[in-house]
Amino acid sequence: MHRFIIVALAVLAVASCDRFPHNGLQIGGMLPLTGEECAADPSDDSRQTGGLWDVATPFGTLPRAAVYVVSPLLESYIISRATDIQAEQNNLQVTNLEITLQTPDGANLVLSEALPNPYRVAASANLPAAVDDSFTSAAAITVAIPELYRQAVADAVFGAGFNQVIVVIKAIGTTMGGFTQNSAPFFWPVTLCVGCFDLCPTQAAADALSEPERTALAAACVPGQDGPYCQFEIPDPDAMATP
Repeated sequence: MHRFIIVALAVLAVASCDRFPHNGLQIGGMLPLTGEECAADPSDDSRQTGGLWDVATPFGTLPRAAVYVVSPLLESYIISRATDIQAEQNNLQVTNLEITLQTPDGANLVLSEALPNPYRVAASANLPAAVDDSFTSAAAITVAIPELYRQAVADAVFGAGFNQVIVVIKAIGTTMGGFTQNSAPFFWPVTLCVGCFDLCPTQAAADALSEPERTALAAACVPGQDGPYCQFEIPDPDAMATP
């Protein structure tokens, strides 16, 4: 009897290691938001390499969002174990992103007691179990930096002598079988600017926008971040970083 119990435990241990590999949930990049629905397509091969966020108080002719939105590409490498007599247990639902805000030198931003860092934001993405050696993917679109953080983040970053905040993202999910999965950290650099999304040197230049340019500006998924924006000359980075 003892021999059968030992064998059963060994088989269970091997199966568990195979079913839930280290880093079974990963973030594969940052997807662009596109289309009228401002959606992110996991099958899109294009990737963003960094963000730009105008932290100025909204003014001028162009609207700005007081939040910063992310659209990470989530990947699940957890293998399907469904059988004829057992429903799939390895489908994964991501419910949260853990956000840590850092300066480029790797130090966590010190904000206030009312603004914790790190913190979690709600997210929603479903990833079916993978088959064979493949993986499945989904996009999670959510606010990474809430409105309450905007001014505090700008003050902390500029006060430390930088014009960039590193948004460190960890995805957190649970399989249908009840096993928690945490991704490795994904580092997303976001350059902060003041007024760069309304940088039209003259009213005549603003009036000279073509109809397609006006349409693109009006259709910006999240006004105030990542473009397109009204920029007729390349600003000096030091001037952009001055609040």
